[in-house]
Amino acid sequence: MIEILWQCHSCVVVNKPVGLPTTSPQGIDGLESCLRKQLAEAGSPASYLTAVHRLDRPVSGLVLIALRKKAARLLSEQFRLRHVQKKYIAVVQGHALEACKQEPWQDTIAKLADEARVEIVGSDSADGRAAETRVSFLDHDSATDSSRIELRPVTGRMHQLRIQAAHRGHPIMGDPLYGNAEDESALKLVAAKLSFRDPTNGRAVEVSLPKLPF
Repeated sequence: MIEILWQCHSCVVVNKPVGLPTTSPQGIDGLESCLRKQLAEAGSPASYLTAVHRLDRPVSGLVLIALRKKAARLLSEQFRLRHVQKKYIAVVQGHALEACKQEPWQDTIAKLADEARVEIVGSDSADGRAAETRVSFLDHDSATDSSRIELRPVTGRMHQLRIQAAHRGHPIMGDPLYGNAEDESALKLVAAKLSFRDPTNGRAVEVSLPKLPF
């Protein structure tokens, strides 16, 4: 069951579970296919349904889903113009206070050829793309030597938050790609808040998770 946290006739905001891809090939469960089935079973079948943005499979939290083509265009334009505000909460290794003081985090990121991962490169790299994230320190747990931080990406690059945190010596807990975890099933990164304009009337909308997982 996909939790719907906000809705209008043209779009919904849902809470994506950990381990579920946002999109998936036919025959494999994904957020879009599961929500489509759920709406149909509830008597409200969607003739059109698409995620306007994506979260990685191991990341849980808020995803904006368009239920009309016009809404998808309008919401995609909001993302393109960076009018959509996103806030993530992450648990990272070590005491991240000093790293968070060096905000915003600004890097150049490039995708590795034939791999589903990225790296930090020089600003003059032909394949690099600018990445920027606003960061705030929340607290530190001395028992586990880990910190909770708030991440507000300005850009939306692949694995942006994961690589930027790791690059500063504080990989996100449970990250096998940029940290030392064995698998990503326990990645401690959640999309906690989403702010945008309702495509039907232009009103400001802010949706937050009712409860954070960590």
